[in-house]
Amino acid sequence: MSHNPLASGRYFSLAPGVDPDAGGQTRATLMRNRLFAAAGADARVLTVTPHDDLDRRRELLLERGMLTPEVPLLNIFEHYRERDWPEVSSPRALPDLSRFTVAEESFRDGEPWRRHYQLEDGSSRWDYLRADGTTYLRVAELDWHDPRTFGRGLLRVSRDGQVVGGYRDRGQWYRRWVQELSEGERTFVMLDSRHMVPHVVPFRARHVHVLYLLHNIHVTGDRRWDRPLNESFQRMMDRADDLDALVTLTERQREDIEMARGHATNTYVVPNPVEVPEPAADVERDPRQVTVVARLTAQKHLGEAIRAMALVTREVPDARLDVYGSGYQHEALERLARRLGLADRVTLRGHDPRAREHLWRSSAFLMTSRFEGYPLATLESMSHGCPVVSYDIKYGPREQITDGVDGYLVAAGDVEAMAQRVVGLLRQPELVRQMSAAALEKARQHDQDRFLADWAAVVDAVVRSRPRRVALQHARLDVRRLRVGRGRRAVWSSRRRPQERLRFRGELHLRGAPDGTPSPGELQVELAAVHAVSGRRLTVPVRVRSRPGKDGGVQLAADVTLAQLLDGGEPETPEEVLVSPETAESSETPETPEVRDAVAVDGAADGAADGVPPPDDDVERVRLRLFVTWRNVAWSSELRREQGAAGGLETGYDDDDAWVLTRRAPATR
Repeated sequence: MSHNPLASGRYFSLAPGVDPDAGGQTRATLMRNRLFAAAGADARVLTVTPHDDLDRRRELLLERGMLTPEVPLLNIFEHYRERDWPEVSSPRALPDLSRFTVAEESFRDGEPWRRHYQLEDGSSRWDYLRADGTTYLRVAELDWHDPRTFGRGLLRVSRDGQVVGGYRDRGQWYRRWVQELSEGERTFVMLDSRHMVPHVVPFRARHVHVLYLLHNIHVTGDRRWDRPLNESFQRMMDRADDLDALVTLTERQREDIEMARGHATNTYVVPNPVEVPEPAADVERDPRQVTVVARLTAQKHLGEAIRAMALVTREVPDARLDVYGSGYQHEALERLARRLGLADRVTLRGHDPRAREHLWRSSAFLMTSRFEGYPLATLESMSHGCPVVSYDIKYGPREQITDGVDGYLVAAGDVEAMAQRVVGLLRQPELVRQMSAAALEKARQHDQDRFLADWAAVVDAVVRSRPRRVALQHARLDVRRLRVGRGRRAVWSSRRRPQERLRFRGELHLRGAPDGTPSPGELQVELAAVHAVSGRRLTVPVRVRSRPGKDGGVQLAADVTLAQLLDGGEPETPEEVLVSPETAESSETPETPEVRDAVAVDGAADGAADGVPPPDDDVERVRLRLFVTWRNVAWSSELRREQGAAGGLETGYDDDDAWVLTRRAPATR
C-alpha cells in the first residue's frame, strides 16, 4: 500500500494485554494495526497488564504474522521500569511491607520482576522491581470485573526507596502514559476491550481522541435491543457520550444501540476485514471434512456442532469434524462426543496457529455461537473458500453470508437444519465448488482498501466534530401533564376507548460544557412507545417549542390516540433460541468454568433466558420513553406521573383480572 487515507496522527491500540493464542478480538485488533502501518500510519499496540514473558510474546506474534516489525508492542510496566520519576520537594519513605511477603518473582532470564505482599486485611500489593532489585512502582490489586478495585492508587518510588508521587488510580496512569507517548501530536486511542473504557474515558487532553470498537453483543437474555446490559457493557455505555466514536461492526447493532440510547452523532459502523490468502497449491477439498475454529467456551455452543455431526453421520457415515481451539470445555466436549458414539469422528485438535490453513481442505465450516459481534472466524473460512453453515444470530452471520449462495443460515438452535445443510454439502462436491467461489468473492468485499476507507471516514468525522462536542452536566425532565382525556385529575380508568387521546406536556432542562444550554433547533427529541412483550418501538411525534417554559428549559408537547400507541403490526419473532441463561461476555473474557459446563455442553438445564419476560398474549403493556440527542450526547427518561399530580382513587385490573382499587398520594419530586 502506498497511499495512506488516514488522517495524520498517531494510532494507539490500548489493550489490557496481547495473547498470541487469543481469539478473534485480538486477531482483529492486530490486523487493524498491520493494515494501518502498511498504509503508512504510525500504529502501535499499547498494553497495560504486567507480564514476565513480553519478549517471548513478541517473538510468537512476529513468527505467526500477527504483528509486523512496523508495529511496536509496548507495555506500560516495561516502559517505566528503568525511567527515573520526576523529583518532588517532599519525598517520603516507602512503607516497609517485608513481613507480608508471600512471593518473589523473576523474569525468565533471572532478573527480578516483582514482589507480592498479602496484607492482614486480605488485600494484595505488588512492588515492581528494576533490574537492580529496587522498587519503581507499588500497586494495589486490580480486578477488571470489579469496579470496587478501580480507585486503588499507585505509588511511584525512586531508586533510593522514596515515594515521589503517585496516581489516584490505574486510569490516571494509563492516560499519563498515552499523553507522554503522543508527544503533543494528534493521537487516536483505539479501545477494543470494554474493560478499558472506564479507565480511559473521559480523556481531557484535546489532542487525544478516544474511539471504542464494540466486538461483541452488548445485551443479555434473548439479546433483544431493550434487554438489560451486562455490567461491564453498562459501565462502557455510561461513558459513551464522552467517546469520540462508538464503533460497531454491523449496522444492525448500531440500530439496536440507537433504539435504546438515541441517535447520537458519535456512533459509526466499520466491519472487520479479512486478509485473503493465496490458494494452497495442489490441495483438494475433502468431501467428508467439516471444520470448526473456535474457543471451547459456552458462548461458542460447540456441543451443538457435535450433536449436528451425530445427525450428519447417520447419512454420511464417514464424515469427520475437526475442532481447532482451546478452552475449559475441552473435556466436556470429548465426553459428549464419546457419549454420542463419535469418538472416531470428532477430533478436538487444540490450539493450532495454522488452523486456518486446514480450511482449504474442508467442505463446510460450522458456526454454532450463541452470540457474536462480527465473527472473524466465518470471514476467514470464506477467505479460504470454505462455505459456512451458521446459526442466524446477532450479530454478523446475516451480514456476511448470503443464504444458499456462499453459505447457509439456519435458525439458532436448529441442530437438525444445520445437519441437513452439512449433508447437502458433503453429498454435492459441485455445490461446494460453487459456494466456495462465491465465498471467496464475498471475502474479497471485506478487503483492506474498503476497511481503510471506512476507518478514514470515521477518523475524519471525529476530527471535524471535536469542536462541537458537548459534556453533559445536567439533565432533567419535568412532566407537567400526562393523562388521557381532558380531566384535571391524572386518573386512569379501568377501560379506555382507542380513540381517546393521551396528552403530554413537559419541560426539558439540559446544561452542558462548553456551550451552556442548547437551543431547540439543536435537539433531536423522540417520544417512543415501547411494547414490553413484543419489543416493538413506535415513535410518537413531539413538538419542541422555542419559547422557554416558566422554569426555563425547552417546552415539549405530544398528543396521540391510544390506538396509535398500540398500532405496531405483529410482534417481532425472536432471532435466536437460547438453551440456558447467560450474559453477553466479550470474546476475550474467559467464562466461568465447570459450573456451567453441563448446561452449556450437555443441555442439562433448559429455560428462559435472563431478563426475558414470560410470554403473555393477552396483555400488552406500553411504556413511554423520551429520547433526546444533543450532538454527541444521548439522554433518555421514562415518562412518569407529573410533579404535584393530584392524589385520589384509581381503578384498574391486575394480571389475573382481579379488580384493584388504588389510593394514590400526590406526586412529589
